[in-house]
Amino acid sequence: MKNKRIVFLSYVNVVIILLICTVQIYVLLENAALSRQNLAFQWYEISYKGHSLVLILGLTAIALFFLQQSFHRVLKRNAYTDITGIMNKHACLEQMSILDCRNSTLNIGLAMFDLNNLKKVNDFYGHEKGDMLIQQFVTLLRQCAEKKCFLGRFGGDEFIVILESCDNERMEALLERIHEVIEVNNRLCNIQISYAEGYAISTREHYYLMDEMLQEADKRMYENKRRMKSGTQLEMNQLSKVLDTDRLGNSERDGLTGMLSYDAFIATLEKVLKLYPKDARLALICSGINNFRYLNDLYGHKEGDNILKLFANELGKQSFCLCSARLYSDNFAFLADLSSYTEAEAEEIIRNWNTHFSALVDEAYPNSRFILKSGIYFIENLKDSPEAMLKNADCARKFSNPPYNNIVVFSEELHQSIKKRSEIINSFQAALENQEFQVFIQPKILQSSKNICSAEALIRWKKGDGIFLPPDAFVPILEQSGDIVEMDYYVYEQVFRYLYHNQLAGKFLIPISVNVSRIHLYTIENFMERIRKLHDQYPISTSLITFELTESAYIQEIHSAEQFIQKLHKMGYRVSMDDFGSGYSSLQALYPMIFDEIKFDRAFLKTNISNKEAHLLLQLIKLVKSLNTAVVCEGVETAENVSLLNQSECDVFQGYYFYKPFPLEELDDIFLSQASAAG
Repeated sequence: MKNKRIVFLSYVNVVIILLICTVQIYVLLENAALSRQNLAFQWYEISYKGHSLVLILGLTAIALFFLQQSFHRVLKRNAYTDITGIMNKHACLEQMSILDCRNSTLNIGLAMFDLNNLKKVNDFYGHEKGDMLIQQFVTLLRQCAEKKCFLGRFGGDEFIVILESCDNERMEALLERIHEVIEVNNRLCNIQISYAEGYAISTREHYYLMDEMLQEADKRMYENKRRMKSGTQLEMNQLSKVLDTDRLGNSERDGLTGMLSYDAFIATLEKVLKLYPKDARLALICSGINNFRYLNDLYGHKEGDNILKLFANELGKQSFCLCSARLYSDNFAFLADLSSYTEAEAEEIIRNWNTHFSALVDEAYPNSRFILKSGIYFIENLKDSPEAMLKNADCARKFSNPPYNNIVVFSEELHQSIKKRSEIINSFQAALENQEFQVFIQPKILQSSKNICSAEALIRWKKGDGIFLPPDAFVPILEQSGDIVEMDYYVYEQVFRYLYHNQLAGKFLIPISVNVSRIHLYTIENFMERIRKLHDQYPISTSLITFELTESAYIQEIHSAEQFIQKLHKMGYRVSMDDFGSGYSSLQALYPMIFDEIKFDRAFLKTNISNKEAHLLLQLIKLVKSLNTAVVCEGVETAENVSLLNQSECDVFQGYYFYKPFPLEELDDIFLSQASAAG
């Protein structure tokens, strides 16, 4: 539009000039004619009118000329001005050309700036945020630049400043001012500014033409960028706080903590992982509060919510945290940039954070015994799905064991363990229905006669391929999943049925002991009801069944365990303490003595037992016997073990020296063969 105006004004000026020329010619011709006729008065009148018209046309032409120049200047300014308000690349090149045309470029300085990670900001936040970042950077550059210096946008995210009469001191002062205002800006803004810089000054020692000066500044700027990427200066500041509240609606945030929701967190992870280089050390961490229910019960749910909000607030202050989410209840996840550290150092940083936050809570809530436990998954393949990464980190968290090990790093070994655990849990019900579980028996030997006096029921899993799984391979996993409850009832029914059928057949009956999982202590009434139903279905003497409860279960759930034992005693069943001395060796487990027998753990009969250890075992057996309680020693595997126990008051032996576990169905034949040998 402005170009058309300038062309139009040019045409108007040409017309006016032609009119002026026409009037002048007309006046001259009339002057000549009137002079021949001596009509001087008419000549003056025509001359006056002609010159007045010429004057008016001349003034109009001058006004139009200045108006045209004004339009031209506006057009030129617009053509040379960038959308950010500073000079564009065309103006930069023209300014450099003007300076090159001077006699000398001596003492001219050129600084070049490049915004870091602008593409990543555009990709993550959108181009609107990227444009705002550019505009903010330009505003800060104009704030720092001197009035007489030239400031221009050389293209995209690159900018130049040209200083005349420049030296190193003046250039360094400019760069320092820029650094300071950027630092202040970054403390106040969510999306921070990071930039690389380089400059060159034409001196007598290093004389540059403007093109050479630009190339040198550009070279130094990219050297600066490479140093930042390989060092610790460039830490993806644009993404240091990806929780941009301006972009998130309420549906994308947790209502209590303000953290990302699960879906928003997954979407954020997908974006961030695409932006980071392959060699970055990123970690996904899942954290949870140990026994959070206890804190809620102790302080109330309002204070519990305050602890969750405190966690979100403190985590947001950590420089390594890129984004975070509250998954559910007291479980959180966050993505950490730990590129500047080794894996061991990174693990220590997370451990220190856990300790720091736990100390904050303990200070605010004395005697809270607060423990934060975490699982760490170091991301090896940025193309893996965020859901799979999150699952790995959460699995590692579940394997943490406060207070001794509240940080667990996901590893291939842990992965195989998780895979195995998943396979066992997922196939348990089908295996139970297909009767893949078999009850095995290990006889117990009376010390005085060395004959079978009772037995213990054990479980083995015979897989479809014929391979047997030992109890240690699946029992702990089933205890964690809670499936051990159904497993126990399965064993109980097999044992009750076996004894009942032998009773009907008139065969000799021997007592059998069965194991009790700790989980049953939480549902005592349900346990007793199911045992009563079993007894109604298979009515046998209750004295034939002994329930074995581990020492650790008894100590950790002592009140429930005592109630459990009392109810079993009322029903006529015997109760044994299993694995005595395996972890606690506590006299509390012996007093008050409510067990019918104490079963010493196999650890007491280790290979190459020393004299002191042997003496301790004998004294412990003597102590238990003084409480009028039967003693069983398991793990009897050698003649030396038998010889040692023969010196003691141990009542019953159990171990491979006498019998290895065998299927329940074979017990009759073995017992008969023993009876025949004795006869």
